Amino acid sequence: MDVKQPKLFLSLFIGLFLIAGCGHQTIIGNSNPALDAKPEKEEIIFWHTYNEKETYIFENIIIPLFEQEYPMIEVKSVRQNYNHTLRSEIISRASTNRPPDVIRLNIVWTPEMSRLGLLYPLDNFKDFAEWKGLFDESLMQSNYYNGKYYGIPLNVFTKSSIYNKGLLEETGEDIFPDTMDELINLIEKNEYVIGIDTFSIWATLQYFYGFGGNLTDPTYTKATGYLDSEKSIAAVNKLLSLYQSGNLVTSDGLWRGILEGNFFMIDEGPWFYSSYSETEIQSMNQETVAAPFPNSNGKRAILGGENIVISKATNHEEAAWTFVKWMTNKESQTLLAQTGLIPTNQSVELSNVYDQFPYYQPYLDSIDDALLPPFVPQWWEVDEIYRKYLELIFDEKITVEEGLAKAAEEIDEVFASKERQ
Repeated sequence: MDVKQPKLFLSLFIGLFLIAGCGHQTIIGNSNPALDAKPEKEEIIFWHTYNEKETYIFENIIIPLFEQEYPMIEVKSVRQNYNHTLRSEIISRASTNRPPDVIRLNIVWTPEMSRLGLLYPLDNFKDFAEWKGLFDESLMQSNYYNGKYYGIPLNVFTKSSIYNKGLLEETGEDIFPDTMDELINLIEKNEYVIGIDTFSIWATLQYFYGFGGNLTDPTYTKATGYLDSEKSIAAVNKLLSLYQSGNLVTSDGLWRGILEGNFFMIDEGPWFYSSYSETEIQSMNQETVAAPFPNSNGKRAILGGENIVISKATNHEEAAWTFVKWMTNKESQTLLAQTGLIPTNQSVELSNVYDQFPYYQPYLDSIDDALLPPFVPQWWEVDEIYRKYLELIFDEKITVEEGLAKAAEEIDEVFASKERQ
């Protein structure tokens, strides 16, 4: 008995050793990849419409910094053209659960995408309320729909007045026109020309409001009684009078026209500068000068900008939210401010950012007085109706009173139909 027990113990020991050895050999030999596999990186696809200068900083500085901080998240940058096709493609892809995961989205597109259920509600993230506090509530409103927030303001911009320097000097004035009345008096006195590109809301709202007009009620739910009011009729009559006298023209060559002296003034966003090199900008500054758009009742030019949103199609919610916060943090916002994009994070210190880019200062000076566009899901329909009837009015195919009455009625129908959906 004493001899057999050690033999049995030895046999068990050898068996266990062989099992352990075989297990060790399995790992080294990669015959069980599940045990040896490294965690896979999460790829998030980001669609944006940054210009070349903005894209360079984003792809060569911001993304590497992000991926260094979060090595398990990889960002694929996809630059898109800003047009109506992009809007349709975003809707199509989100509706069919296809990338992108994160989108830089026009502020006037966000309410529509939210209503269509194409965006991921950011309220779902436990630290959203804390992050939301870094941004101005008026900017956050373009992301708010039906009790939830669907985006974060990424950057904002407004328009400045771009004057032809030679024509401005001819007026003998030492200061820029600060009010709409001052601008129009100067235009009419010197028989100068203002250039706009279309009759869209973006192109004309600051003039329409500047002359006393109103598009809708304050809650953007009703146009009748506002767009067709006596004040709005008077505002469009003033625009029409300027158009008929040749003091206001539409043109698709505004940038060339202001440089060549065909226009006394155009209004344009910061891309008037950010689209060019520093050498080209120096040449442009010899012919033009920028200033805040004239003030009317405390408001200047229309507000524009982009939000950053997460598509409902994403399978990487947490990674996408991590990236959204990175894009709206102080460091990233300060870096992109060097391209002329005005940050939305209120902790960003701008006192020194624009010292080397003085041509951006008028935009910064105007942003607090910017005129908010209607943040409604029906933006496209409202804009198309507004543009259609202004074109008919300016082509003298319909009276101002009749055109605004029909426009108000059709816009109200759009509001009502969307509410029923």
